[in-house]
This record gives sequence, structure tokens and C-alpha cells, in this order.
Amino acid sequence: MNSCLFFTTLLIYLGVLLSVAYFTLMERKCLSSLGIRLGPDKISFGGFGQPISDGMKLFTKEFVPPSNSAKIVFFLVPCVSLLLCFLGWQIFPCSSVSPSMGNDILFFLVVSSVNAHVAIMSGWSSSSKYASVGGVRGFAQVISYEICLSITLVAVMFFSGSMSFFVLSDSGWSAWWGFYCMPVAALWVTICLAEANRAPFDLVEAESELVSGFNTEFSAGSFAGLFIAEYGMILLMCLVTVWSFFQNSCVWTVLGSVWMFTKVVIFAYFFVWTRASFPRFRYDQLMMAAWKSLLPFVLGVYCLFFFVLKF
Repeated sequence: MNSCLFFTTLLIYLGVLLSVAYFTLMERKCLSSLGIRLGPDKISFGGFGQPISDGMKLFTKEFVPPSNSAKIVFFLVPCVSLLLCFLGWQIFPCSSVSPSMGNDILFFLVVSSVNAHVAIMSGWSSSSKYASVGGVRGFAQVISYEICLSITLVAVMFFSGSMSFFVLSDSGWSAWWGFYCMPVAALWVTICLAEANRAPFDLVEAESELVSGFNTEFSAGSFAGLFIAEYGMILLMCLVTVWSFFQNSCVWTVLGSVWMFTKVVIFAYFFVWTRASFPRFRYDQLMMAAWKSLLPFVLGVYCLFFFVLKF
């Protein structure tokens, strides 16, 4: 049994790595198409081998840490980032954590909260002013939207009566939830953009202001580790969105799995589309939107729901 769970979890991790590789290709293709450009099309047929080529290039380059960096923390940051990404994917019902825990929504909240420390650790260990500013931005940003994210998932637990994504998907409860309360689902997707540091909330990695943000000093395999972890969390947020708000009950049938995968791809494309379509928010605009708009809105909606359910 343990060996079966081990190989199943290993298969999930390999699937995540492969999905991240070709999600980057999809992003580059979509961004180039939206910008009326060609995008990667030289390696293999239609650029299909581009992610493999990029990975080989990054992992074979020399890794040179900054001379003034805190080298132990600097080396550990990419490893911690990858570890947190893989821990987040442990909520998948076929992995070794979720079936035994039964409260994987709380597990996801813990992992997503701890993941914010990667930015501040990498910024501090780099001894670079650009990376440090990116890390501080990331930490302040998390404080702003993490409350809304937690309240939204707590409300999902309250209305469904379960703390497990597996129960939500298997019961089909969330098939109507996203349409019954579309404003809350839209709010959740907006919070996911901030959680994943994606445009228009990519203030942690604003190239025009911070060169590349908290990962400015990382190169070669260390940068690839941060990159894989970031895109792995994006796909995880898409999966959590589908499970929480738009899932059907036949999730473990072949047709249900294909339908779930299709919805995850749609939300992944939405992440790419917003990057190509919307300008970046100013830092103060994001903070004010989180505290003065998103938080009052989600609290007001749930107070209304509780009132309606009570009477």
C-alpha cells in the first residue's frame, strides 16, 4: 500500500513538472498571438520541444551566487519553493496526504500562506536592493489578500459541510456554487491572480521597476526551481478553483476527468489572457483594493448568505 501511494505521488509530481513545462509554452504562444507575433516555433514541430530545450539550458548553466549573499539561505530558497509547491499538490485525492487527512482545504491554506515567505527569504538572502524591495512587496501583498482568500474557502467549507476538496468534487456540491454566487467566484479568481503574483498584480516581479523582483539574483537551476514552483502553484490554484466552484459529480470517470482537465486549462488560459490584457496596478492601488473593496465585499456577501439561510 505504501509503495503504491509512493509511486502514485511520484506520478503526480512528474505530471506537475510536465504540465508546467507545456503551460509555459502555451503562455508564450498565447501571448505572442495576442500581441500579433509568432512566438517559439523553431524547435521541433511548432516549437513543441521548446520547454525541454529551455530546461536543459537552465540546468546545465553555471550557478554563481552573489558575493554578498547569505549563501546557505540563498541555496535553500529554490528547494523550499519546490517543496512547498509539491506539498500543495498533496491535496490531490490520489496522493499520500489527502485520503488520510480529510481536511485538505486547511492544508492548502497553510501551504499557500507559508509560500509567501519564499519571496521575503529570497529577497533578503540576495543582498540586492531590487530583490529586497520585491520581497517586502510580496510580504505586504500577502497580508492584504490572504484574509479574503481564507474567508472565501472557509465559507466554502461552511456551505458544503466538508473540509475536503475530494468530498466537494465527489458530491457535485460545487457544480452549482460558482453560478449561484458568481460575484464570489469572480472575487476568488481575482484573489488567485494576486496569490500567484500574476498580472495585473505582479508587483513582486515588476520588471519595469525591480528588474525581475525577488528572483533577480537567481540564475541557472535555482531560477528554474523558482520558476517551476511559481507555475506549479498557478496550476494548483486553477485546480482548486475548479474543485471549489465549478466541479461536476462524475469526477473520477473518464468523461468527468476530461471535463475537469478542460476547465483547468480554461482557467490557466485566463491567467495568460489577463497578463496580456490588463495594465499593472500601482502598489497603493492593490493595497487599497484589498482592504477597502475586496474584504468589505466578501464579508458583506457572506453576511447576506447567512441571513438568507437562517430565515
